[in-house]
Amino acid sequence: MRIRSIAFVLGLLVGCLAICLLLPLSISLLYKEYETAKLFTYSLLSILTIGLVTSYTNKPPKGEKIHLTTRDGVAIVGLCWILATVICAIPYVLIADVNFAKGIFEAASGLSTTGASIFSNVEILPKGLLFWRSLTQWLGGLGIIVLSLAILPFLGAGGMQLYKAEVSGISKDKVAPRMIDTARSLWGVYIALTGILWILLYFQGMSSFDAINHALTTLATGGFSTKNASLAAFSPLNQWTIIVFMYLGSINFTLHFLFLHSGVKKYFENEEFIYYTIFLLAGICIIAGHLYFDDTKAQSLMGEPAVPYTIERAFRDSAFQLISITTTTGFVTADYLNWPVFTQVLILVYMMCGGCGGSTAGGIKFMRILIIFKLIRNELNRLTHPQAVERIKINHVSIEPTAIRGVTTFFAIFFISIFIGTLILTATGLDIITSFSAVITCFANAGPGLGLVGPAYNFSFLSEFNLCVLSAYMIFGRLEIFTFLLLFMPKFWRL
Repeated sequence: MRIRSIAFVLGLLVGCLAICLLLPLSISLLYKEYETAKLFTYSLLSILTIGLVTSYTNKPPKGEKIHLTTRDGVAIVGLCWILATVICAIPYVLIADVNFAKGIFEAASGLSTTGASIFSNVEILPKGLLFWRSLTQWLGGLGIIVLSLAILPFLGAGGMQLYKAEVSGISKDKVAPRMIDTARSLWGVYIALTGILWILLYFQGMSSFDAINHALTTLATGGFSTKNASLAAFSPLNQWTIIVFMYLGSINFTLHFLFLHSGVKKYFENEEFIYYTIFLLAGICIIAGHLYFDDTKAQSLMGEPAVPYTIERAFRDSAFQLISITTTTGFVTADYLNWPVFTQVLILVYMMCGGCGGSTAGGIKFMRILIIFKLIRNELNRLTHPQAVERIKINHVSIEPTAIRGVTTFFAIFFISIFIGTLILTATGLDIITSFSAVITCFANAGPGLGLVGPAYNFSFLSEFNLCVLSAYMIFGRLEIFTFLLLFMPKFWRL
């Protein structure tokens, strides 16, 4: 393992993250929040100094290129996310005056695009800090490493190792021959969709500040809002627009890129996209039917009087909540804890499923679920026809046995981790529903859960120990389990 090369790259990534602080610093100056701007300046200079010193003292000899192995890439990605979480917590500690555990939780929630928060009143926070919350989600959405690959071309051949360790899902599709071009293409699509949503929300009546913040956190499927009532504070038109873009953020970004070059047929040639879309539509119709026909009262988080559901409101609330939870965005417009219990259980199931591979969404990922269902079907067929030999195929391409083994291992670790996390939280005195849903929502990077961490509540009441446990689970889930686990294996670090 090339320790000096790892330290050099980490130093550069820390420096890039420090430069990102210029944006919330500028917002603070724009809104005349001079004390906040001063604290952002202190953070920027100290973090930038650490990054530059680390990279300078570990830089390779002149003219020598960096070549990273897969093990080096895994180490860089895992350590980068841990370091980034600590770094992003600094502005919360300095500006919002919260303890370090709460700062770490908010930073982990932002970078992992979870959307869970320890702030009970975000509307009193400085504009610069609100923008920093949104920016961390946007950076974490497509990945800090993928961003760095787009702007640090000297990583060369080692870039593919970082990309493999960073991008979610069982396959790492390249849209261009060179890794740097792939990263730039994906970020180009990401930036374009964010800009389109910003413009749409602005012309639909949002302020420019609210529009840019919600555009950043929607495409990142993050869920941080500038309002205590989340998207319930905005118009139905805004909500329908957000629904569409949350869905787009949960689709493999490679498909968006291919759509620009080959048309809409690329979507419908993809099995994961087709089944995922059907899965969402079915859930929306089931929940909307329950809300409309079961005499459930419609009441948003704005505290308006409860009224019977209309067909439009039933479909809007069900579509918004289900897509927000499934895509692991975390925005809310209604308190689904007041809905029928069946719909709450359904929401919990969809929360674990998550979005598509190669998207900004969290969760198990629908590609893995598709493989598991095909594996079950093949096993049933084998019991009926013992001599039959069937391969699991996705998009008419056979899935390698190693990939299938990885999927089944992922499922096992996923549910074992949920059990362990629930056990830890209940041992501290939390009730089973709150503990179970808090672990799932943090592990799946979804945001709101059930019980005391439902859509109308926040995570500020939790102890520092519980916040640290859930922060680790957010990073654990964002790194798709394996990258994070490898960091704690002594054998992985042996030279």
